[in-house]
Formats: sequence, structure tokens, C-alpha cells
Amino acid sequence: MTPSRNPAGGVFPPELAARLRERFPQVRDAAQAAREALEAFEREQAERQRRYQEEVERAKAEGKPAPRPPRKEEPAIPRYRTPTFEVPREVFRAVMEFLRDDPAFHMDYLSFCSAIDWKDRMECTYHLWSTVHNHELVVKVPVDRQDPRIPTVSDLWRTAEWHERETYDLFGVVYEGHPDLRRILLTDDWKGHPLRKDYVYEDPDWLVELAKLRQSEVAGVEPPLGERA
Repeated sequence: MTPSRNPAGGVFPPELAARLRERFPQVRDAAQAAREALEAFEREQAERQRRYQEEVERAKAEGKPAPRPPRKEEPAIPRYRTPTFEVPREVFRAVMEFLRDDPAFHMDYLSFCSAIDWKDRMECTYHLWSTVHNHELVVKVPVDRQDPRIPTVSDLWRTAEWHERETYDLFGVVYEGHPDLRRILLTDDWKGHPLRKDYVYEDPDWLVELAKLRQSEVAGVEPPLGERA
């Protein structure tokens, strides 16, 4: 497999992006939408700068102090290094099967899947690559933050099996239909999911009991019979 031809990000032919949106009108080209939003922001900033220069020239002609320059603003717009598509959960499985099975796409390798907690929402993300056509893309799927559920793709790409377990472990996303959905990094009795923004650490029960036992030993107090190690 040769490396991506675009060192600044992934390669995905525009005609394939158009074909994907034609097949699934619900799919949104997030990268294209971000580019359009950035262009609109830059036009707005250029217009502000033009008006400011006019005010400077006017003040100079009237012998007045120059006005303060406009405050520099940074756009609150995401930057995508890889072509990214937002897919509604309702058509998620159909889209993923299409991307894998259609010969023009042939996304035969899932390199990574995880989730992002934005506090007010949650997204599941999938990085797909075609080893045949040497193109890549990212699929983002909004899910209910209070009850994050999404169909598994471990039957489409075996690499997803452990990635989905890790995301379940750290974010609490339930992958419906996963053959072995359980924690993979933390102990089975761990409380909560550490990468969620609202996570509050709680000692597992065994650690609480161990701490009580050690405190009793330090204090020289014989622990109750049932709490002895």
C-alpha cells in the first residue's frame, strides 16, 4: 500500500463524495461544509478590514485620531485533515456496507474507531481506508449522549471488535450486535467511563475494602474477622 498522496490529509476523489451523497442524501460532507463556512468567515473578515480602512482614511482627512482596529477573531470552525462525512444513525449500517462492498469505494480496512464527547453531544468516529484505491475517509455518527448506542461493524471489519470494546470501556458506547462487548482496559467492576466529560472517579469496591484493611493494620486495630485478607 503506497502512502497518501496528500501529506496534509487524506485523499478522496470528489466524484466519489458526490456519488455517496447521491446514494444517501442524508449524508453530510462535513469537510466541505467546514470549507464553505471558513470561506464565508474570511469574506466577512475582509469586509470588516475594508470598512476599517475607509474609517482610517476618513479620520485622516478630517484630522481625527485613527479608530481602533477591529479585534482579530479566530473562526470557531473545525479543520478536517481527512475527508469527513456525517452520517445519521438511521442509515449508518447501510452506508458502511456500501462503502465496504461498492467496488468504486472498496473501503476494506478500518484503521480506527472511537468516540468524542462534546459535553452537549457525542459522536462515534470511524477511519476507513481502501488498500486497493489508496483513498481514505472518516465517518462521524451523532448518537444520544444519555444512551449512546450504535450498531456494531465488527462483522464488516474485524479490526473494529477490539476498538469497539475500548470505546465501550472508556465512553460507554453500546455497540449493538457486538459478539463480546465487555471492558478491555479497565476491570469489570470499574465504575463509569473515564473519557466522558462528566466522569467522576470512584474507587472500586475491592479497593475500598483493601484501604479499610490497610488503615486498620496501620492503626494497630484488628479488623473484623470477615474483613481479614
